[in-house]
Amino acid sequence: MYEPKQNSNAEIQKVIDQPGRNLVFLSADWCGDCKVIKPFVQNIKDVVTKTANWVDADRDDNLDIATKYGLRGIPSFVLFEDGKKVAQLGHGERLKPQEVLDWYASTVA
Repeated sequence: MYEPKQNSNAEIQKVIDQPGRNLVFLSADWCGDCKVIKPFVQNIKDVVTKTANWVDADRDDNLDIATKYGLRGIPSFVLFEDGKKVAQLGHGERLKPQEVLDWYASTVA
């Protein structure tokens, strides 16, 4: 099962601000839908990190980041390009692994 790495707000912001594609995985330990997708997140991360940087964020521990970018629902996968939010999947609904992979693939094309 995937265990998200704890990052400070500054560490997350540093990844978001990097040139190129950067993906934030936003979740929380108490979130039921997050627990459902966590067994599949490592595979998703392996695909994403071929073309983008990855950083984990916790909805509660990184509330400043979540607030700054209007991230409310979890789990969420949020894509940034050159520091700008360009796409998001997940607004509090249960996500299927293939749905996440298809969404990410559509952002690369």
